[in-house]
Amino acid sequence: MGADRIVIVGSGFAGSILARLLVSAGKTVTLVERGAHPRFAIGESSTPLAAICLERLAADYGLGDLAALAAYGRWASQLPDLRHGLKRGFTFYGHRRGEPYSNDETNSNRLLVAASPSEEVADSHWMRSDVDAYLVQRAAEEGVEVIDRCELDRCDPRPGGWRLEGTQGGTSIALDASFVVDATGAGGFLPSRLELEPAAPQAGAPCTGVVFSHFEGVASFVEVARQGGASFPDAPYPEERAAIHHLLEEGWMYVLPFDEGLVSAGIVLDRKVPGVRRLLAGPPTAAWSTILSRYPTLAAQFADSQAVRSPRTIAHLQRRQSRAAGPGWALLPHTFCFVSPMFSTGIAWSLIAVERLAAAFVEPGGTENTSWGLRAYRLLCATEADSLCELIGPAYRLRHRFDTFSAWTQLYFAAASYAEVWQRIGPRPPRGWSGIGFLGAGDPQMRAAMSAARADLRGATANRHSVEAVDDAIVAAHIAGRNIAGLADAGRHRSYPVDLDALVDRASLLDRTRAEMIAALPRLRGPSVSRER
Repeated sequence: MGADRIVIVGSGFAGSILARLLVSAGKTVTLVERGAHPRFAIGESSTPLAAICLERLAADYGLGDLAALAAYGRWASQLPDLRHGLKRGFTFYGHRRGEPYSNDETNSNRLLVAASPSEEVADSHWMRSDVDAYLVQRAAEEGVEVIDRCELDRCDPRPGGWRLEGTQGGTSIALDASFVVDATGAGGFLPSRLELEPAAPQAGAPCTGVVFSHFEGVASFVEVARQGGASFPDAPYPEERAAIHHLLEEGWMYVLPFDEGLVSAGIVLDRKVPGVRRLLAGPPTAAWSTILSRYPTLAAQFADSQAVRSPRTIAHLQRRQSRAAGPGWALLPHTFCFVSPMFSTGIAWSLIAVERLAAAFVEPGGTENTSWGLRAYRLLCATEADSLCELIGPAYRLRHRFDTFSAWTQLYFAAASYAEVWQRIGPRPPRGWSGIGFLGAGDPQMRAAMSAARADLRGATANRHSVEAVDDAIVAAHIAGRNIAGLADAGRHRSYPVDLDALVDRASLLDRTRAEMIAALPRLRGPSVSRER
């Protein structure tokens, strides 16, 4: 491709990181942004798979600041001006409409799954306004041409590439590009310009909207719930320093705490529930207050809070394009498909796709290799979108039955924990880790486990049995070949720490001996020194 220009439309974290990777490899890159930074954005909760990918990118492309973003301790010491929040795990609470939150010593309505053993190596919630602004600034400093406040309205084919046209400050602008990447997310620049057909909705996919904002003065949920008599047995981590999920009859609510007392919160509403579409069509503040008023403990938690900005509504979250790439163009995952914010998959999936797409341009082989890489990119994105839908869709349908919901989530945590450890200690595949499929999408054992669990649910429904028959024991049998973390264990009462003893005991699942696994344990904390490219 020589010095031909690659144009990336959209300067969120994924677009800016991709631009930096390509420039570091000698490509000519222009990053086009419709607005300007800093700006408000959601999609703020990271995961260990995102951290591992950031560390790989830092080492492979010589961008050490990406490794700082990968761990809470490094972020605090190396990038102290960027706001973030500690995320030690995933916390779930089951609610009943009109009743105060209740829980007992067996955690009848509480699930805790640790994602890290300590604050130092923990994940973070990203204040996207800070992080995105920082990353686009670094891109500009490193040689990326950044054009902001630019409204592109055309993308037409030309010999060898594309002609993009638009306006910036009332002045016409035109860019020639050999390749265009759409990193706009819901904005969907390329799908409309290339007249891509949306894919048909997948059976069982969530159908949701969301009302959200940032808040100050939010009380501790645990303290408020304790005043109402709820019990909170010992937790494997500070349970509100996590991605918190409140399961509701109308959907679910996420709460992400930042270090300075700010809280990101949103209510994801199931559009199939009677009355929800009317709420989403009305004023966001009315939707927010209406839902909170139905759940006394949540209403008390937010009673003295103030929205930093007026709540906003996105009436319909889901989208899926027919293709993620074609000759001379590609969509990043957030543009190609969005399933749900549940399980915080967005940042990690975007970063893995960035790694995958960058490799298509950087690895030896020229245009032929890039063409192969785009075919692989397109197929993997489609497989991963299907897999995410198959994993998340049932979670929505099971949210009313906390026992079954909790059991189902073990499929996600089995896929995530296996991939995390494998990528930390395993040999790098010939085409890199980004080529193996996100969250078990290319793993035959995880695919079989999810297929069997879905069949159990279908069978229970068809025979009019309670879906609660799909319990921890049944899921444990399905995930046995990937359960390195001691998951789906009824004896743990839905409280799962980082269990290194379980990992050592199950070393054979990763083709390791106990001694080899013990020797590899320090590598699970991530690299202490980034490798040189």
